[in-house]
Amino acid sequence: MAAVSRRGMDLTAKGPEQTWSVIAAARMIIDVLRSRAPGRAAKSAKTAHEFFELSLKNNPSKFGIACTKGCAYCCHVSVTATAPEIFLVAHKIRELPQQDFGDALMRVRAADQRTRNMSSRQRANNKIPCAMLKDGLCSVYEARPGACRGFTSVSADDCRNGFNGLPVQINTPAVWTALRSAHKQALWGALAAVNLPHECYEFHHALRIALELPDAETRWLSGEDIFAGVAREIISDPAAVASNKRIIDQVVAGALGHEIPQ
Repeated sequence: MAAVSRRGMDLTAKGPEQTWSVIAAARMIIDVLRSRAPGRAAKSAKTAHEFFELSLKNNPSKFGIACTKGCAYCCHVSVTATAPEIFLVAHKIRELPQQDFGDALMRVRAADQRTRNMSSRQRANNKIPCAMLKDGLCSVYEARPGACRGFTSVSADDCRNGFNGLPVQINTPAVWTALRSAHKQALWGALAAVNLPHECYEFHHALRIALELPDAETRWLSGEDIFAGVAREIISDPAAVASNKRIIDQVVAGALGHEIPQ
């Protein structure tokens, strides 16, 4: 845990050491969730994001990314996020002055009404921007979900062509893909370890609930499924579902000091 706190995950290390880095990150997130501090769900997402960003800083990619300030093509695709990530964004919005908060909430409501029940392809085809996109910039950039942090591209032209409906393959450096997986595994494992849902919810609908319910985070932490009616990310491949379960079981066991299942 001390090593991961200093440098994050080392992608040059052997496989078992990388696994233990994810377990250590999960344990740090568990410690946050087990505290009685208000806002601990949002703080657990912040801890997971810090693990990702620190790991990224110390594992430079040999491929440069084309993502720059003001480039917002990917801000027009559907996004899912875990409940803690949703609460972290909600906290960021609640820090705004009252008028700006009202404006943000209005944009979230409008986006939710427009995108509710839309498929990912429909959302992309209609070029519907994220409610957090303001003047071409993410208004909650520091608190953005892991899906947004991990979605990068080596070619702005590919992103532009994809945005305009052309068939393209968006290439992401392996470093980003690997660390995004580690980020998800640590957060999912931590949530599973404390018996909280680790599902990923459609961003706009879930954020609207988190903003409209003043005690949303407290109610969720107490076990209430406040996101019951929100669309969730569904993994249809049975092999992927089984693989995710094995990984989460290993992370949970290691983080809680139990024997790790083979």
